Amino acid sequence: MKMSKTGWSLVAAAATIVLGYGAKKGKIPSISSKVVSDIATVASDAVINEEKSFGGLKESVINRIATNTNKGVKAFIEGNELVYEFKSNSNKTILESRFIIDAGKLVMTFVSGSYGNKPTAPWFFRDSLVEAMNKANENL
Repeated sequence: MKMSKTGWSLVAAAATIVLGYGAKKGKIPSISSKVVSDIATVASDAVINEEKSFGGLKESVINRIATNTNKGVKAFIEGNELVYEFKSNSNKTILESRFIIDAGKLVMTFVSGSYGNKPTAPWFFRDSLVEAMNKANENL
């Protein structure tokens, strides 16, 4: 039976917690209600804080692409949209653009500021992101 990625993440998190708890206390813990409670708390936090993904890429990878793009500040996932923050040409203002995936294509839905769809930073980010998504999805 195959385990999902989330299942393996939980197993890895639980093993790490048990070993970390043992290292902290200086011994391998015996199974007590406190240990079980501690493990359950940390494991549930790991599930709640699991990294989001967009188009097959994890948020940390997308953020790395954003910061390596000219004028890029950061990128994050908000609901079903990807938000890309970038600096204006004068470097005085932080602007944002929003992307969604529609029919398998990355579509820019919004660009803040009075520029409309004229800034080039979101287009460079989009091109880099599409390239990374294609590489990630061809490996599946």
